[in-house]
Amino acid sequence: MTPRRRVLCVLLLSLAVAGACRRTPAGPPPDAVFTNGRIWTGDAARPEAEALAVTGGRIVAIGTTAEIDPLAGTDTRRIDLAGRRVVPGFNDAHWHLPTRPTADLGDSGSVEVLQRRLREFAATLGPEEWITGRGWGATDFPDRRPHRRYLDAVFPDRPVLLTDRDGHQTLANSRALQLASVTRATPDPQNGRIDRDAAGEPTGVLKEAASGLVRRLIPPVTADQVYRSLMAELDKAASFGLTSLQVASGSGASGVEYEAYARAAREGVLKLRLRVAVPFVRDVTDARLAEFQALKQTHAGSLLTFGIAKGMLDGTVDAHTAAMVDPYADQPGTGLPMWDQPSLNAAVAAYDRVGWQVQLHAIGDRAIRMALDAFEFAGATNASSDRRHRIEHVEVPALSDLPRFRALGVIASTQAMFASPDTITLSNYAPALGPERASRSNAFRLFDTAGAAQAFGSDYPVFTMEVMRGIHAAVTRQLPDGTPAEGFYAEHRLSVAEAVRHFTAGSAYAEFADEHKGTLAVGALADFVALSEDIFDIPPGRLAEVDAMLTVMGGAITWRRQ
Repeated sequence: MTPRRRVLCVLLLSLAVAGACRRTPAGPPPDAVFTNGRIWTGDAARPEAEALAVTGGRIVAIGTTAEIDPLAGTDTRRIDLAGRRVVPGFNDAHWHLPTRPTADLGDSGSVEVLQRRLREFAATLGPEEWITGRGWGATDFPDRRPHRRYLDAVFPDRPVLLTDRDGHQTLANSRALQLASVTRATPDPQNGRIDRDAAGEPTGVLKEAASGLVRRLIPPVTADQVYRSLMAELDKAASFGLTSLQVASGSGASGVEYEAYARAAREGVLKLRLRVAVPFVRDVTDARLAEFQALKQTHAGSLLTFGIAKGMLDGTVDAHTAAMVDPYADQPGTGLPMWDQPSLNAAVAAYDRVGWQVQLHAIGDRAIRMALDAFEFAGATNASSDRRHRIEHVEVPALSDLPRFRALGVIASTQAMFASPDTITLSNYAPALGPERASRSNAFRLFDTAGAAQAFGSDYPVFTMEVMRGIHAAVTRQLPDGTPAEGFYAEHRLSVAEAVRHFTAGSAYAEFADEHKGTLAVGALADFVALSEDIFDIPPGRLAEVDAMLTVMGGAITWRRQ
């Protein structure tokens, strides 16, 4: 009997016994049974269960341990869940693959710590290699003013290029600027900005596309390096209970990143299901769209899929490049929009016309409105519906635009950790917005109240991909140490169940996979995670301490905590 026919047989059997969950002598036993758990299914028809049976990677029966255990045969794997709380496998709706080893500068807090970490990282490199790092914020520097002199002090002769936490601006030292021939006479590139001091000299801060002036000089990573990075990151993701990742890098059908995904799928070593974005191209041609369509058809399995295009409309609040309707509160300017409305409308309509989903990075209220306008234009132009177009990050929406998400069927693809009130958020992000806009930033409850579909992701490596850290942030709007005591605009807190749904069913809906993942029911993929504690019973302040004990994808164990 083929695996497909075996799955069908057991599915028909489970329907025939109508919930009794007992196997007749003629029916084949399942591949595995997982018993003695406390299963939160996410399925309104049966919210709680104790056990489930799996065949061919899908759930074929779910119920009590007494109902499921007798289904096992002599060759059935038996896994005791030991009373653990089980939820559907987590699905990160916005994730990036780090492809290059860099110094970790996150939460440095001061120039001295940042310099120390760079010296330690530089000691692991050859003397001619570029020094790179990621994670700095404006609050790491005196007066919130990053400057190349802080890098020149420790590396006067070696080139240094550091990416900020959000990935939308870099800090280069003088040697790197010299090698790139960036001087006071260098004009700002399209969609980029060279920060300059009062005398017109570059400070070393390069925003958006201006980073490419220096970054182009760094030797590219090899396909093998990217593949090794992918394998390590997938192991890490599985350890956090993740079973699906939606990759927002827009690699397309070429390049070393795509080759790493294709190789992993070809060699059968993918531990998570990946949905990878292609580029959202200005003035896209029919030939390019045909190339994307062929890629989608080539990878039509359940582990590696395509079908969405990623575009960028603006930058970030911390870099003051997010496109806002009104000026920033702490300095002049309204950000850096990267498209004009007619061009954006035409591009979205072109992808929409051939059935592609579009995800647009839009953080400021102006950029968010542009995205909504473009999606509305595409739907009217093509008479299309249920494309499930998405706005990524959607951090500072205008309140008047919230009802449009539901009306247009646009998904709010948000990041749970963005509600974490760390030093950068409180001392740089919020002051840049001013109190009124800060009060509606990363306010996930606003989307739920407006009836919008919402999917949670991490934007890793901008923030950690530890799902329970994200759930903690969305539920408490505090740091793990309980600060600030009042929470960061606490009126926007979510319940634990709401946060879990956004990381499971919401993310599955966002990738057109809600019919077979995101909930645990007969016929669904057997993707789930057993947790160290019952997240529905413990105090919310302890959510960040919860670990994944067992991660299962398609009935196979991808992570087990010792």
